[in-house]
Amino acid sequence: MGARPTRVGASPLIVEMIELSRRVGADPEFVRAGGGNSSAKADGVMHIKPSGVSLAALTAESLIALALAPLREVLEGGGTSAATAASGAATGGPGPEAGSDDVLRVAEAARLPPIDEHRPSVELLFHALLPEPIVLHTHPTTVNTLTCAVGGRELAGEIFGEGVLWIPYTDPGLPLARAIRDERIACTERTGLPPPRAILLQNHGLIVSGPTASEIEARSREIVASIAGFAAGRPPIEWGAVASIAEPDARDMVAALLPRIATLLPIDGRPSTVVHDDSPLALDVAGSELGHRFARGGPLTPDQIVYAGSWPLLIDTPPSDGAAAVTGLEARLAERSRQQLPAPIIVLVAGLGLVAVGATHGQADVARTLFLDAMRIAAGAHRLGGVRPLEPAARRFIEDWEAEAYRIRVARTAW
Repeated sequence: MGARPTRVGASPLIVEMIELSRRVGADPEFVRAGGGNSSAKADGVMHIKPSGVSLAALTAESLIALALAPLREVLEGGGTSAATAASGAATGGPGPEAGSDDVLRVAEAARLPPIDEHRPSVELLFHALLPEPIVLHTHPTTVNTLTCAVGGRELAGEIFGEGVLWIPYTDPGLPLARAIRDERIACTERTGLPPPRAILLQNHGLIVSGPTASEIEARSREIVASIAGFAAGRPPIEWGAVASIAEPDARDMVAALLPRIATLLPIDGRPSTVVHDDSPLALDVAGSELGHRFARGGPLTPDQIVYAGSWPLLIDTPPSDGAAAVTGLEARLAERSRQQLPAPIIVLVAGLGLVAVGATHGQADVARTLFLDAMRIAAGAHRLGGVRPLEPAARRFIEDWEAEAYRIRVARTAW
């Protein structure tokens, strides 16, 4: 058995990847909160973003170094038991708790010192699979209007031909990495060419890999621009009739409603922090039949589930005054409890817009922005021919996956 690779310092390649991550991570078109991930590979070692840490905040010190060989062994079908058993010897200690996911336990076995409490991105296996030195995975809103559209694969073919790889929705982790591997092989068999370095993930996002950060960033922005240009030729969305409430009545209703939401939706035993949004998009979604269809249709992406919840609470009849607004809220929450649904993170009230809850203002505001991003995606997918929510099994996987619960716990420390 060959010598185990060693972690390197901030090489030019790593610095380049970090600078790319921070630039793209600061652009809300591409990612929000702790979404997305990036990596750099050289000499048998992969340096990857920790789970839950934002791309915009990435530093050389926060990167996690992993030996590539055991990751690729798992990807190609090797068992996890031997690698897991070797974890203590390989890392100098047990490392942070990796939950029940075998892949995360193998990742802990592959870690190189120094080792802290963070976990590597849950998508580490497709980063290990792709041969290019730098890999960037983002969740662009514009891209997801296509990946969440009915017939998205066919539309991607119209826009890009064989210039991108399309991956049907697959659960994150090992299943997704193997789906990418298989589609890369099939693409080469079909075309006789190397597979493209750009990958569209249905109901998920975009992966671009390459030898340099500049090439990856240019290709990522080109894909966003191409989809935006294609969509620009479609008719604008028609929301239809949208409920409205005149001022100062709306202001009085909001003043009555927000404290009650905070009390009825506590977090950790304390009243939540609430953020109200009455922007045009929030009012359109909360007050129109089309917006209600989007809200009730189910989540579109893993990010929506993780940060904003799968099912918003919808009060679809405009309240007549503050007391009626509170009564409507209480009735809908009671109905939701009878249905054994989790407490909502987002509350939509016809005529008043959106209210998001969180333990802090930052948490509530992240939920607000992620939900509105999902509604922008739904509106864009609707223009492209129809909205494709996640299948129930895919939704439940994300809701129940311990790795995603860990991601949001880490991300919340920055809000």
